[in-house]
Amino acid sequence: MREPIGRRRFLAISAATAAMGMTRLGWAGEGPTAAKPAAAAGGRALNDYLVAEISASALKANLAVIRRELKPPTKLCFVAKANCYAHGWLQCKDAITPVADWVAVATPEEAIAVRQSGWRRPLILLMASGFPGETARERLRQLISQDVTLTLAAPTDLATISAVAAEVGQPAQVHVKIDSGMTRSGVLPDGAPALVRQARRQAGVALTGVYTHFAAADEKDKTSARDQLARFLAALQACGSDAEGLMRHAAASAATIDLPESHLDMVRVGTAIYGHQPSDDMLRQLPLLGVLRLVGRLTQVKDVPAGSRVGYGRTYRFDRPAKIGLVPIGYTDGYWRAFSNRAVMRIGGRAAPVRGRVCMDQTIIELTGLPNVKVGDDVEIVSPDAEAPNSIENLARLANTITPEVMSRFGGPRIRRVTTT
Repeated sequence: MREPIGRRRFLAISAATAAMGMTRLGWAGEGPTAAKPAAAAGGRALNDYLVAEISASALKANLAVIRRELKPPTKLCFVAKANCYAHGWLQCKDAITPVADWVAVATPEEAIAVRQSGWRRPLILLMASGFPGETARERLRQLISQDVTLTLAAPTDLATISAVAAEVGQPAQVHVKIDSGMTRSGVLPDGAPALVRQARRQAGVALTGVYTHFAAADEKDKTSARDQLARFLAALQACGSDAEGLMRHAAASAATIDLPESHLDMVRVGTAIYGHQPSDDMLRQLPLLGVLRLVGRLTQVKDVPAGSRVGYGRTYRFDRPAKIGLVPIGYTDGYWRAFSNRAVMRIGGRAAPVRGRVCMDQTIIELTGLPNVKVGDDVEIVSPDAEAPNSIENLARLANTITPEVMSRFGGPRIRRVTTT
């Protein structure tokens, strides 16, 4: 007989599994590593019209490229926050397991879900821990009991972490975060020695690492990043013997590529592993492969007369008779309104321009000149090829943003994720 689950634990598990695409009955996908959508009575997937194909071979190739940049014994931390930048933890797990030493996540729910998926290697939660309140204490109980390394960003967090660790009956693994110039989370450099010393001596706390994060490593001018690295290393030196033996990490994707002196004991890589350059200003371009290909299906095809105006606001006018098609993706799925009248999709390798404004859950494309198109035909919404007009890189340029933002917007529940070779 199964042991009854308490209401608090049930709610915590439900929240955690929902965060990473799980249900109470198991992972939601097709195949052993794919997320299953809702199914009809016959067991078939209801969503075959909007699918993110996650390439395991591209992931492995990118991991190999990154690993070659590192000198032993520098460790590689795979950044899996935002459900692996919308690629799906379960779609990535098998490919990264042979290579990644650590995994990093952004939220407690993600951390618990990764642990429940079977990941047993080190796992770090990047969100600062030590919030007040019973809900926060319950989170900490689960995180500590699951051996999740916590981020310690302020002295006030220590008492809470220590008290909860005593309740759990095992020490809390922590890394101190130093704010070396990002001016976001972390203790300022002049406060780092005191916090490291206090954490070293706090009952129930096992201090195992210290880290920082760069604000501008993806810019062509690396002065700011080098200044941050110098402040970080100076803060560690000021810690004296209290910093001995601690794992040091600072580099994300951009610094991993352009600043080898920042590799230290571990690098935390997300954007590059998913196959994209951190910015157009990088000094080096690694031979990375796009991992995500997003495919939709035409839900309607029709001819429209000359003079027809398209979509909300009637922002595009056809001067000649045209053929249009509807693709079931919109801004609620991460296909930005900024792509209106600017982006293209592809059918059979040929461009199909977006016409009119992107809607909440539909986008109009022009099919004029494309032969034999019909309802149900595949439409490549996003190409893994960085040079393609519908690549993540080009979409980021259209939206005047960065590739991680474009990727992570495709994480909604209406997009089904499947693993491909």
